[in-house]
Amino acid sequence: MINEQLSINTGNVDEAIEIMREAAKWLIDIGKPMWKLEDITKVKLLENNKVDEFYVLKVDNDIAGAMILKWHDSFFWPDIKPGESGFIHKLSIQRKYSGTGISKKMIEYAVEECRKRNVGFLRLDCAGDRKELCNFYEKIGFKQVRRKMMGPFDVAFYVLNVIPEEVFKG
Repeated sequence: MINEQLSINTGNVDEAIEIMREAAKWLIDIGKPMWKLEDITKVKLLENNKVDEFYVLKVDNDIAGAMILKWHDSFFWPDIKPGESGFIHKLSIQRKYSGTGISKKMIEYAVEECRKRNVGFLRLDCAGDRKELCNFYEKIGFKQVRRKMMGPFDVAFYVLNVIPEEVFKG
């Protein structure tokens, strides 16, 4: 775990995309592509996301992680009404911060944002065939609620009950 000064801010789309593109490129380079680089652009991402839904975590003044935190997701979670859940998308960590706990810090931040808004659940979807990734979310306390093929992608859907503080294993 890192011991430096951490801060999380919203609204810096360019910095968030920089981290997301680095993660996407790394996954492509290791033969495990998840996102197409042409889809990780400001124009594309702002089609379905608001500027204030982009979050960047900095270590001291260095960008280390990014995510999109939404309050409605009609594409992946069409049955969930606005205001019932927070939704994490494109959680990405700069490679040099891999294994330092940045992902967990960002999820903890999302949990707190849900609690501030009196939103009971935090949800995410990820590649269901990536066992390490699924194990990471499950270790934190997310429960897989369904899994399905979406086109060529095996997608696992996870939920975390965030209202009872003791539920989150943080």
